[in-house]
Amino acid sequence: MQNPFVYALSPCKEDTALVTRGCLVKDYFPGPVTVNWSSNSPNISFVNFPAAGSELGVTTSLVTTWSKSVKNFTCQVIHTPSGFNKSIVIRASLASITKPTLKLLHSSCDPSAFYSTVQLYCFIYDHIPDDVTVTWLKDKQKIPNVIPHISLIKKEGKLASSYSELNITQDQWMSESIFTCQVTSQDRNYEVSAQKCSEYAPRGVNTYLIPPSPLDLYVLKSPKLTCLVVDLESKENATVTWTQETGKPVGSAFQSSIRHQNATISITSTIPVDANDWIEGKRYKCEVNHPHLPKSIVRSISKAPGQRSAPELYVFPPPEKENKDKLTLTCLIQNFFPVDISVEWMKDGVLIPKTQHRTTAPLKSNGPGQGFFIFSRLEVSKTHWAENKKFTCRVIHEALKEPRILEETISKTPEVDIQDLCAEEAESKELEELWTSTYIFITLFLLSVSYGATVTLLKVKWVFSTPMQGTSQTLHDYANILQTRA
Repeated sequence: MQNPFVYALSPCKEDTALVTRGCLVKDYFPGPVTVNWSSNSPNISFVNFPAAGSELGVTTSLVTTWSKSVKNFTCQVIHTPSGFNKSIVIRASLASITKPTLKLLHSSCDPSAFYSTVQLYCFIYDHIPDDVTVTWLKDKQKIPNVIPHISLIKKEGKLASSYSELNITQDQWMSESIFTCQVTSQDRNYEVSAQKCSEYAPRGVNTYLIPPSPLDLYVLKSPKLTCLVVDLESKENATVTWTQETGKPVGSAFQSSIRHQNATISITSTIPVDANDWIEGKRYKCEVNHPHLPKSIVRSISKAPGQRSAPELYVFPPPEKENKDKLTLTCLIQNFFPVDISVEWMKDGVLIPKTQHRTTAPLKSNGPGQGFFIFSRLEVSKTHWAENKKFTCRVIHEALKEPRILEETISKTPEVDIQDLCAEEAESKELEELWTSTYIFITLFLLSVSYGATVTLLKVKWVFSTPMQGTSQTLHDYANILQTRA
């Protein structure tokens, strides 16, 4: 049993009045096959020629129409023995495909511009007249509530040029979304895209300021500021000068330089700063001068403003499926602000070198807040983990309470010994039985004592009450005698 192969057939030269197309079905087994035709016009007729071929079948079918309004024919082939059912679309016109040329232009991308909108212009050159549609997309999704309007620029012979315009807000443009003009012509799609202008970043000398780490600021009590100058051609006559906005003298700078493989040089200048000055928000400036610079480069830095938020810390054990000699511990620190944070790892209270663990750069948290989150990863030996060593993820951040440190410790949970557990259960059962016996004994003893005391009390009461009753009777008798005598 074999599925058929289906091919579209078109004449080499078109009749001026009649439109004919064909469908070739071959290499199927066993027979027969069924061929059906359809189109957007009911005025069509088709003929299926007898099957040919001794082993593998070959069938040809032709469709004919006089209507010039027909755009496409659909040839449907059904091979019941194999369950094959396929349809192919054949164009009614033999005109060659003319690929239009697209260009997408935009107005100013400056967010501070006077106009609050950005205009996108999609120019469509050399397309077949009245056979073009435009769809506007944003990040590959159709923009809702937009009805594209196509304006004709010019028409030359059998081809024309047009354009379509889309207005968007500056915020939409500055969001770096990708806007696409999708053009459909002759049942084919063509696209051209554009997005926000890239930032102006010419190659040359750049300067960056690095704030003190929380570890240096709050634990080691030796905060430092760093000014990094990159892409210098040489270090000769390069100067880096530090100042504080209040005019207070700054400490002596330590300066070093490195030559890189791309033949550029970077200079690092580091100064100690007063912890209180930094915490209070004092601003520091780094000024770079070099003979190759048209003017000095000045950068300033101070403590980041904003509402402080203390980090949340979670430590996760190695995955259960991890069977390597090295196991991975993961530390998640989230919802902290500002971005400056220090992460350390310890084993049984001893600091682990930084080279043995990796921490991601801070990432912006989702949601309306301004918090950040990071991951820190530590690889530990399977032996140390099995020995129940304690591993601690420690975080230093300014939003934490003194001493600005947050820690979370993790270790392997000791496995429960079944024999020990059974022994503990047996001992617990024996102890419970002993207490039950003791309780019953004490209860019976107290009941017997109470019973004896009650019986004794009743006997004593009876003994003392008997003479008193006799005396009373005697006096009563004497009273009766006296009354008789009288």
